[in-house]
Amino acid sequence: MADDQECRFEVVLGLPRERAFSLFVDRLDTWWTSPFRDAGESGVEPHIEPCVGGRCYEIDGNGTSRNWGTVLSIEPPIYIRLAWQVSLEGEEVADPLTASRVMVNFREAGENTRVEIVHTEFLRHGENGADYCAFMRQENGWPRMISGLKSAAQTASWR
Repeated sequence: MADDQECRFEVVLGLPRERAFSLFVDRLDTWWTSPFRDAGESGVEPHIEPCVGGRCYEIDGNGTSRNWGTVLSIEPPIYIRLAWQVSLEGEEVADPLTASRVMVNFREAGENTRVEIVHTEFLRHGENGADYCAFMRQENGWPRMISGLKSAAQTASWR
């Protein structure tokens, strides 16, 4: 796959694999940053339904629910694969077939866990796929979410 169509990140969390997986899937409220353009200042309540076909969604301060993904496959605590249903413009993408893909692997690294995030298939979003990939590599893309994940893993409640 061409480098302009793939975002790849790794982070080591000071948690055993089961805890790291649970933090990512079950406790998004501790680290999630909304990918939607108009998420607002009041914050959101993010969720992942941890089953094949499960919704990945957030509820904003007004009670509006928006899907940001669909679970394509999941094997706790080893991996989760998602359709990324947010456009470059920060809008909801209704059809998971026209959404890019995110694979998150959780690998044991002694007492820690190496989390590998690979975001691919940006061309599913249309002709601006390469621009979207470039955006997700920048600070307001995956690096921002990974920073939140790493900070959440360092809190006392997750150690």
